[in-house]
Amino acid sequence: MMRTYPIPFNEEARVAAVQNVPGLTRDNQEVFDSLCYATAALLDCPIAHISVIEEDMQWYKSVIGIELADMPKCNSFCTHTIMSEAPMVVTDLSLDPKFKEHPMVREGGPQARFYAGVPLVLSSGYRFGSLCALDVVPHDMPDGKTLKVLEHLGKSVVAALEKAPAEPAAEETDQGHATFLTLVGHELRTPLTIVNGGLRLLENKLEDNLTKRLARSSINSTDHLAKLVESILKFSNMATGELQLNEQAIDLSNLLQEIGEAHAPTIADGGKTLRSFEPQMTETVLLDPEHMNICVASLLLNSFLHGGNVIDLSCKLDPNGDIEIMVTDDGNIDENLDLAELYRPFIVGGNVEQRDTKGGLGLGLPMTRKLVELHGGEFEVRANPSNTEACIRLPRWRLAQ
Repeated sequence: MMRTYPIPFNEEARVAAVQNVPGLTRDNQEVFDSLCYATAALLDCPIAHISVIEEDMQWYKSVIGIELADMPKCNSFCTHTIMSEAPMVVTDLSLDPKFKEHPMVREGGPQARFYAGVPLVLSSGYRFGSLCALDVVPHDMPDGKTLKVLEHLGKSVVAALEKAPAEPAAEETDQGHATFLTLVGHELRTPLTIVNGGLRLLENKLEDNLTKRLARSSINSTDHLAKLVESILKFSNMATGELQLNEQAIDLSNLLQEIGEAHAPTIADGGKTLRSFEPQMTETVLLDPEHMNICVASLLLNSFLHGGNVIDLSCKLDPNGDIEIMVTDDGNIDENLDLAELYRPFIVGGNVEQRDTKGGLGLGLPMTRKLVELHGGEFEVRANPSNTEACIRLPRWRLAQ
């Protein structure tokens, strides 16, 4: 069964920051229980807790109204809460496609129905968990004033935890390589502007129609890439390496068709073929279109540079109802290659048949994996006898209702 919870883009740095907070221990103090009681009273709920989310598990600084043991992240509502700066409120969990099959919601479990929580953000900017309230009956949506008080209670949890430091200091982490956000902010924006301007000057001087068409195509591509970069930066936090989703209800088939049409001329000019995309889904999907554009474009580019001569792009629902986006080419990966290496930054694959190591820093597949995990999905490359498949799988709760 596939994982269905999202993974923050800056997860490694976030977990390291959480584990380095001196006051964030399992030893409870009365102040945290008091804040939980205040939260439960505010939202008229029998249960409230302060959760701490680490790499694989969720544990509790304080719990009132129920006994809770450590919980795997796949059973945690709070793993979703920390993905946003805003409160997360679900008035009836049994009606929400994201949670209706959750073990704490369906029959046989506690049958939770109402959830309201706010992310708990350290002074360093990293999210470590949530302050939330739960009930076994649905509630109406709390008003704005109530949610504002809940946010202030969340800030009080952090202040009590960190002893309200006068000068918040950013957490220092050794991440080895520059983060993606630094890369796009400082390494792509400036050269993109230069390339785009140069191409526009060149287009005005060209007379041959074919050459002018190629120049115009290149200008359109740089305009598109610049738009993607700006969108990523708009929903990012440069201090922590965090990335937020700009989710929209999207016709996935149309989106993939547009991506395929945008890249087909480049693939054809390189002597390869991108077969016509045949829509296989009519459902609307809730996702960040710019992020998914980056993912699919990266996979197409990877197949173009390192794959076979024929490339296919497709999407469908698998037997479990999960969403699959596939980029397949007729190239073969060396059987001695460790596929896990492909997901590491700055690795381009080593000794690979029909896949040279030119054309990239090895950031495409690791970036795709992190953006897909941010959506709560999974990404893998599969080496088959006759082809290579790159598969993006998104959980079925992303089918827009």
